[in-house]
Amino acid sequence: MRDLLCPVAEDATASPIGRPGARAVLRMGRAAERKAVAWYRFSSALFAAILLLGQGCSETTGIAAGPAPDFAVELFGGGLFQLSAHKGTPVVINFFASWCRACGEETPVIEKAAREYGPERVAFLGIAVDDTEKKAKEFMQEIGLTIPAGLDRTGEIKDAYGLYGMPTTFFIDKHGVVSYFHPGVVTAPLLEHELEKLL
Repeated sequence: MRDLLCPVAEDATASPIGRPGARAVLRMGRAAERKAVAWYRFSSALFAAILLLGQGCSETTGIAAGPAPDFAVELFGGGLFQLSAHKGTPVVINFFASWCRACGEETPVIEKAAREYGPERVAFLGIAVDDTEKKAKEFMQEIGLTIPAGLDRTGEIKDAYGLYGMPTTFFIDKHGVVSYFHPGVVTAPLLEHELEKLL
């Protein structure tokens, strides 16, 4: 994102001289030139804002609200997480990847919520997608993600949930139904709001 956005921000504050159509701008009066520059800055800022709102590796997912597809995943720390075995407890599934820049941004929020609610009230699970176990573990250690997590080795879980990118977080109620999913980085207010709906 930095490589994409920085040139826009720099151009937005630069002089119009040297840009395409600069001579035409210079032929305008000073007032007209100021208007042209102001419009350029506004449109550039708007474009940057749209890009920032789309932070994350993707913003789409193909699953609609309904029964959450069951799956089993081996946990990095040992053991097996079977979704259907957690009926009666809300589940938060956070899909991430070591190559996803935005994935680490939400870690403090997820970790704080996992500690506050506890595994008895809400089961948190991280699933690494399109990754390797080694890289996923190193990434988790680097960003401080300690919730139970495993690797979608075959891509079956990703396909079952219609996932197109990371980070994406699913909120599953105690009946095993998808209550909400959020493509992109989750915030503390959003996480709290969705969890309170499930409890």
